[in-house]
Parts: sequence; structure tokens; C-alpha cells
Amino acid sequence: MRSRGAALLLVITAIAILTAISVDLAYESRVSIEAAAGARDELRATYLAKSAVGFSRLVLHFQQQLGQASAAVGQLGQVAQASGLPAQLAQQLQGTLGGGAGGGTLSIRLWELVPVDSSMTSLFLSRGARSAAAPPREGAAAAAGTARGFGDFEGSFHARIEDEDRKINLPQFNGLGALPAAQLQRFLQLVKDPKYDFLFDQDDANGIRVNRNDTAAAIKDWVDEDEVSSAVTGNPLTPFEQGFSDENAVYDRLPDRYKAKNARFDSLEELFLVAGISDAFMAAFADRLTVYPDVNGQVNVNTDDPMQILTNLLVMSDPPGVLQGPLLDPGFPQRFQAALAQLKPLPFLSVSPQQFATVAQALGVKIQAVYLQAQNSDNRAVFSDHSSTFHIHATGRAGGVQKTIDAVVTLDTRAGALAQDLGRVLHWSEE
Repeated sequence: MRSRGAALLLVITAIAILTAISVDLAYESRVSIEAAAGARDELRATYLAKSAVGFSRLVLHFQQQLGQASAAVGQLGQVAQASGLPAQLAQQLQGTLGGGAGGGTLSIRLWELVPVDSSMTSLFLSRGARSAAAPPREGAAAAAGTARGFGDFEGSFHARIEDEDRKINLPQFNGLGALPAAQLQRFLQLVKDPKYDFLFDQDDANGIRVNRNDTAAAIKDWVDEDEVSSAVTGNPLTPFEQGFSDENAVYDRLPDRYKAKNARFDSLEELFLVAGISDAFMAAFADRLTVYPDVNGQVNVNTDDPMQILTNLLVMSDPPGVLQGPLLDPGFPQRFQAALAQLKPLPFLSVSPQQFATVAQALGVKIQAVYLQAQNSDNRAVFSDHSSTFHIHATGRAGGVQKTIDAVVTLDTRAGALAQDLGRVLHWSEE
């Protein structure tokens, strides 16, 4: 009897041990499978996000081709007018080809018109979006685009393109001509609201307080070549002047001392190293600042943002920076945008700086003569009607994994031979 009991106990113990081992093996196998599936979905999501970047660069390539074609037909219209054709016929030809009431070129913002989304692939591939009949999703899922089949899996991608040339180009604080004054004025208009006083009137964690003008001077000192501090003058012709102190003095007071870079920014995140730039500052203003366009690049005058419209008008006004009576009217931006809409039959077309200035003058704003010229070669003109640097925010989603890519692409002279292709990548960040 005892031997049977001992044998039964041995069998039960063996079964318990084998059960524990089996459960542990099953758990480890399940974890390994889930980890492999997660890595697989992460790889898929990454390449879907890269696909969104690729589609975006293709759209920007076509944007450049349209711009070149528009300039060519605009010149053809001008040649026709100068060739002795009847005035009415030549004017009609120039307006038809050149696009315009102001004699400018037909500038289509294709990147605003064409959606970069995984649903686009149904135009090129045989399998349509599987979730096309599903109700629209909200939040982060919606930002990833419409799910569709890619081979043996479902995924989605989406991209949003931002015009960097509309933003405040901080490296131009150390630029030439009228660019430093214009960008400084745009910057000070951005930060002047009293609700942002707490960013400039309080000591930071290191006991350092930097006001608005000093923050602008610190940005200029970060990119200029000397080691002498700068100061804001208030003079539109010479917006900055050299001081008499060391520009690195403020950084010598930090626990981990360093020096100003005295070279261009590599990324927008580098701004955190500049005196006066904090997390709160970037949360408030980062979406309106840029460091990527060319240091001699012009500002795209086309924008739907009322604040940017008023700032551009302040730069154009005569004298610059003076808030004239019409601009004090809260309803002025709406009237101005309505007047601009009369110049273009479709909302995604662009207006020239001359058209922009002419409309403002018609509404009672005194504008500098340099901006009212149809053909402007004056180096004091800081505005343009096209852009060459763009920020691509791409998202890819596969399974339960979402990957994002931030890329900045330029199609200006820095792109070199790639200007005829997909442009040059200035910044790339994956999360």
C-alpha cells in the first residue's frame, strides 16, 4: 500500500513538473511570437512611413515642374506682348498663359491640393482600400491614413507637408540686405503678445532671465562668426549691432558650460541650446520657426494664417513695422483674404508679392514702393510667391505599431543635380 502511495505521489509530482515546464515553454513561445510579430509590424510601419515620404517628394517634384512650366508660359505671354501683337490679344494671351491678374505666373500649390495617403495607392494597385466603407477613425489612427492591403498584410500611411519658407527663418538674423530686419520683425511680432510675458520675465532653472530682444540677439550670436554679443537696435536698416561683451558669458553660468556654435543650425531641436529658448518657448512657437531654408531665401507671401498676413503687411508697410490704422481693425484680415480671393479662381493658386501689396494698398495700407513693382530685382524685396523647402510629417501604421518620420527636403540650389529629381534631404528623424 505504501509503495503504491509513493508511486502515485511520484507520478503526480512528475505531472506537476511537466505541466509547469509546458506552461513555461508555451508562455515563452507566445512571448517570442508576439515579439517577432511586433518587430515585423514595426518594420512594415517604418517602410510605410518611408513610402509616405517618397510620395510626398514625388508631389514636390511635380510642384517644381509646374512652377518651371508656369514661368516659361508666362515669359511666352510677355514675348507675345512685346512682339507687336494687338494689345488686347497679347494681354489675353499673357493672362491665360501666365495666370494672371497681376501679370505674374500661374503658381499652383500642388502639395496642398494632392492628399498623400495610403488610399492613393488604390489608383495604382489592383487592391482597393479594405476599410473604405468603415466609419472614419479619430485621433492618432486617423492620422495614419486609410488601411488597405499590401500583399499579405494590411497597413496605412499618411503624410502632411508644411511650407518652411513661410516660417521665420532664424539663420537669416545673420543674413544680408533686408532679410535680417524682416525676419527680426516677424520674430518680435510673434512673441510680443503679453500672454507670453512669463517666458521672458522670470528666471529659468539656472537663474538666468532673457527678454525678447535678448533672445533674438542670442539666436543671432549662435549663428554669426564672431564671439562678441549682439544687441537689437530697432533700426530697420541695421537691426543688430555689436556690443562689448562676450556672447558666451550667459553659457559660462550654466552647470555644463559650452560656447555658441557660430555656425548654422543643424536642426530645430538645436534651438534648445540657445539662451532664452526653453521647453515652454518651443511649445508656444516651434511650429512657426525654421532653420532649414537657404540663408538668402525669400519668404513665401502666400498664407491663410491671419497672424502671418498681418506680419507680412507690417514688413511691407511704409514705414516698416508701423501698425497703421487699417491694420488695427479686427476684421481687416478677413477683408484682405476676400480681396485676394478675387485675384485667383481657385484657392490653391498663389498670388505674387506685388498682387499682395497692391491689394493691401487698395484697402488703405501704405506700402513701400519696392513691393509694388511687377518685376522686382531690388535686394530689399524679401518676399516671393513660391517655396523650395518643405517639412514632411509622415506616419505609417501596421498592426498595432505606428512609426513617424520627420523629413525636411529642399529643391533650391543646395539640392544640386537632385533639384531635377526629388530634392535633397536636410533633416531626417524617425520615431
